[in-house]
Amino acid sequence: MNWSILLNPFNKFSEKQLLCFGLFTVALGSYLASYLGVTFDGAIDVHLWSEITFLQSLKENAITILLLTFLLFALGKMINAKTRLIDILNASLLFRIPFYLTAILVAIPAIKDLEESLMNNAQKMAGFNLKATDIIILLCLTGALIALLIYAITLLYNGFKIATNVKQTLHKVFFGIAILVAEILCKIILSIL
Repeated sequence: MNWSILLNPFNKFSEKQLLCFGLFTVALGSYLASYLGVTFDGAIDVHLWSEITFLQSLKENAITILLLTFLLFALGKMINAKTRLIDILNASLLFRIPFYLTAILVAIPAIKDLEESLMNNAQKMAGFNLKATDIIILLCLTGALIALLIYAITLLYNGFKIATNVKQTLHKVFFGIAILVAEILCKIILSIL
């Protein structure tokens, strides 16, 4: 297995191929989310919501992708005037793929039941009586979710790095800040719409 293709597909495929694949995964991911009852209510958020529709999920993805693209393109232009919009858009599209995988994980029935049990105990202010299997499931899920988040940010960073030729540490810090700003703005925009 060539891991470099998974971590940095921007070197291997053309921008047209990445764009087509990215748009396909947005449609597929939005469908999966609506089918599984999962919402993407932030740039790096995935939550259960059984009443989500395909169009709502598509809207959430579109807002996240466009917002990230706008913020990173503006930052990219400040770093390198030759930054191309298509490269930043492709990075933003591929950034979403690990979140679609996350949607599958959090929609597993055993995970849903465990989350529901934890939420009910928290609302009742009752003590958490977790079984050993529950703890193992939580630890495995947490590890997988963290790995997928790291993978998403790696994809976004690699695409941004290639698009802008970023080298300075300060630019990398601004990249991280842009993701946080995108998360905050996504929450605000999606709560209004």
